[in-house]
Order: sequence, then structure tokens, then C-alpha cells
Amino acid sequence: MSKSWYLENGPNEDVVISTRVRLARNIDNTPFPWRLTAQEKDHVRDRVEAAFREVCVEQDKKPLVVDLSKMDDIAVTALADRRVISRNMLKKREGEALLLFGDESAGVLVNEEDHLRLFAVGAGLCFEKAAYCISKNAAALEKRIPMAKNEKLGYLTSCPTNTGTGMRASCMLHIPGLISTGIVGDLSRKLARAGFALRGADGEGSEPYADMVQISNQVTLGVTEKRTLQDMSRLAVSVASEERKARQQLYDRDRVGLEDKIGRAKGNMLFARRISSEEAMKGLSLLRLGRELELPGMPEYSTIQLLLASVGAGAIQQQAGRPLDGWERDEARADIIREYLNQEKT
Repeated sequence: MSKSWYLENGPNEDVVISTRVRLARNIDNTPFPWRLTAQEKDHVRDRVEAAFREVCVEQDKKPLVVDLSKMDDIAVTALADRRVISRNMLKKREGEALLLFGDESAGVLVNEEDHLRLFAVGAGLCFEKAAYCISKNAAALEKRIPMAKNEKLGYLTSCPTNTGTGMRASCMLHIPGLISTGIVGDLSRKLARAGFALRGADGEGSEPYADMVQISNQVTLGVTEKRTLQDMSRLAVSVASEERKARQQLYDRDRVGLEDKIGRAKGNMLFARRISSEEAMKGLSLLRLGRELELPGMPEYSTIQLLLASVGAGAIQQQAGRPLDGWERDEARADIIREYLNQEKT
């Protein structure tokens, strides 16, 4: 298995943490998942899995099939912590599956809101790379499974807002400058008027945390996939430029104060014995800001990304191999953070 995408470097990585492209698809002449019986959902899952395995053989990739209904709550929560699956899939998991093309950078969610939710994700700003990957996989699956589409409307989806291309293109951004200066509210309203959305790191309905947000397209009907990707790329570059200006203004306003705040966060994470999830996210955001400002002694982006993927409640308990209470999780989280930060120093 290749190195996890979040350990790689990517274009504009000082602002753009990751890029994700998602395609919603449904099997022709088959009710949407919310109308299926448990037995019918199992049939859809088995049909998609069979086609997926054929595609993996064709592409010389090792298939990884995860039946979510057979996983315990801790393991499934760990997948959600790493954003491999959506939080919606933590609830009813009958007939749901995660299919990965060798690693977590590309796969298919089965029986989420639609029969298939294909995705491709990469580090930094990489829409072209992600789009190529997902288009290839979607075409290969559609050769084996007829998808529901209309000549005028395009692909038919469970939610009408996805009808058309079925594409959602998004970026995860780290924007402490824009958030600290209060510009992010105006930015969100401007994006909404232009047909884009700015949401919290966990998507629709979530609030920003660790100074991370998502931007994504909202329009899928009457536009081409190429146009969507071009617009999203230009938007991400524009927001990244504004964020760099805002964080530099933040630094110039009180250089010593900001360096002190970042240094204290690092010291706390190196020596604390218990760290809550909220405290860890705030600390990692400050360490990332220190890296972005090129302050000495800051961890690599890959270390920060690895920690973000490792300190959620699910990931911690999965590593421990058992359920942990709140204090135990906080203690284990502090141990993990301390270990990773000290490893980088050696």
C-alpha cells in the first residue's frame, strides 16, 4: 500500500490542506437507498462490490472492501475521524460499505445517500489529479453497471441539488488569518451568492474548528465538470492569496505576542499529560500557523496531518484496542502527540 495521501506534500499546502472530488451515482431502475429494504441494500452492495473488484483487477490495484455493518463503533468512528466515510454513515450501517482502490486516496461509499459516492482526495490543491482519478474509476464502473440518468438533466441523484454532473468538488483550507480578522463571514456570504459554499471542516451543518473550513461548489445542474473544476481551482487560489495577506497582517500587528502563543502551544503539547480533543485541535492549528509563518522549530505539515488523523476519539480507542473513558482518551491523546512531536526532533 502506498503512503497515505495526508503524509504527502501538495501545491499551495500552506493554505490548502486537501482537495476532494466526489461523484454521486445511482443504479438505473433501482430505488434510491432510503427507499430500499435491508435485503435490497445488500443486493446493491454486492452488485457494486463485484463490479469494483473487476475494475481493481483491470487497473492492477489491490481492492480493500470494508463492510460497515460488520465493524464495531470504534472502528467506524475512526474512519469518520479521518474523513474516509461521512458522519452520516455512523448511524444505520446495514448494507453500507467502503470500497478502496488500494489506499484511502480513492474509493466508493456504497448506500450512503446514493447507491455510489465515488471519491478521490489528495494533498494540497490538486483538482486535476483528483478529477482524472475519479473520472477513470467512474467510467470503469459505469461500463459494468448502468447508471440512472436523464438526457436533459444528467445523472439522477437522491438529493435534487446533486442532479446533473453529480459532482462536488471541495478544498479543506486552513485560514487562521481570515478567521482572526473577521473576514470569513463576508467571504462566506460572497461565496454563497456566487454558487459556492463555505462550511466547517466536517461539511454541511458543521462549524469551523482548528481554523479549518471547506469550500465547495453548490451548482451541479447546467454546468460541466470541467467548468466546476476550473472555477473551484481559481476560487481556492484566490482564497489562499487573501489568507496569506491576512495572516501576515496578523503577524505584523503583534509579532512577539503571536510567536509567544504558538510557542506556548508547542510547549504544552510536548509536556502535557492530558489533552482534550478541543485543546489538541487548537494546538495543532497554532503549530500549523507557525509552520506557515516559517517560524523555527515547527513540525512538518505531514506530522501535523498525521496527528489530525490520529487524535480523534475513534482513532485513539482503535489504537488502544478497547473503549476508553474521557480521561483515558485525553491521556492517550497527549501520549500520541508527545511521541510524534519528539520523533520529528530526533
